[in-house]
Amino acid sequence: MTLADLREFWGERSARERALLAGGAAAVVVVALYLFLWQPGLTATRRLSAALPRLRAQVELMQAQQAEIAVLRKSAGDVLKGGDLRASLEASLGRAPFGKSVQRIEATGERATVTVASASFDDWVRWVAAAQRESGARLERCSIAALPEPGMVRAEATFVGVALTAKQ
Repeated sequence: MTLADLREFWGERSARERALLAGGAAAVVVVALYLFLWQPGLTATRRLSAALPRLRAQVELMQAQQAEIAVLRKSAGDVLKGGDLRASLEASLGRAPFGKSVQRIEATGERATVTVASASFDDWVRWVAAAQRESGARLERCSIAALPEPGMVRAEATFVGVALTAKQ
């Protein structure tokens, strides 16, 4: 159907038919606008309104965590400035369940390498987390090898001090 055919069709209709057709077309347009624009907008608004409190709570949590991280970084820097990384790791290893299986601790400046002959994997992971928290150092590299006994590992880890971490 071309534009000329539409004009001819429109011209053949009486004023009453034209009004009825125009009203029907307007109703179809209004319904289409509601279904394709207004209703999805309302749905999105409801969904976003429901999510907004949760997102605000997440922002508050992140801000609190950011402040806590700043405090921890400062205290970690104070720990290392006041003490030696090797001494801090040795003290931590003395409290570890596998403390007697430590083969060696080598320290050079802001790096220290700890080698453990045999440790429970779970104990090793807990100790690494505690050592980082207590000494303010960060785990730079870790090599873990399974031993024949289930759950036991041989591990070597290199820790780096906060001062060196900040430079990188």
